[in-house]
Amino acid sequence: MRTDATILLAQWLSPAFPVGAFAYSSGLEAAVAGGLTVDALQDWLADFLVHGTGRSDAILIRASAETDDPAEVDETARAFCASRERLLETESIGRAFCLQLANVWDLPVANLTYPVALGQGLRALDLHVDLAIQMYLNAYVSNMIAAAQRLMPLGHTNGQRILTALTPLCAEVAEDTKGLGCDDITSQCFAADIAAMQHEVLSPRIFRT
Repeated sequence: MRTDATILLAQWLSPAFPVGAFAYSSGLEAAVAGGLTVDALQDWLADFLVHGTGRSDAILIRASAETDDPAEVDETARAFCASRERLLETESIGRAFCLQLANVWDLPVANLTYPVALGQGLRALDLHVDLAIQMYLNAYVSNMIAAAQRLMPLGHTNGQRILTALTPLCAEVAEDTKGLGCDDITSQCFAADIAAMQHEVLSPRIFRT
């Protein structure tokens, strides 16, 4: 595996990459307002990875990385957003990601949802899809933990413990989605979907989703 490719993936999926992911909680803020506790956070995130957005995004990344025309994959990504704000999240982060790909790497991508934009970047630069998915999911969980630390009494050390415990799941989801396509996308993360819907009317709030 090329070291430079791994470093590039680390750059793309770093919290410092300017896509604004820190502004979104994927419904976690509403879940905390509804009673989600620190003790339940790890299970919540594990379900998110295995049964919800984590698995769906892994499949979308793969599908996008395998096509020169991502329009249909992108339509599927939008259709599977369970709420207005989840659509806003993937559109906004995706738009910012596309902008960086275009301005820094001269890749002709625009107006794609986040996982689809990442898949197109992987295809254009011939980057390792399995590793990218694992790192994407790890970054997603890391961002959710950072959001949780602003919403509940979760310290940095315990946050890292949760991330470490969930890292093998990121690898498992990457492995389990090999060979799958858009027709295989499902979601059974109903509590997270409902929380994302409830966030639309949550007041006060600090995250966009």
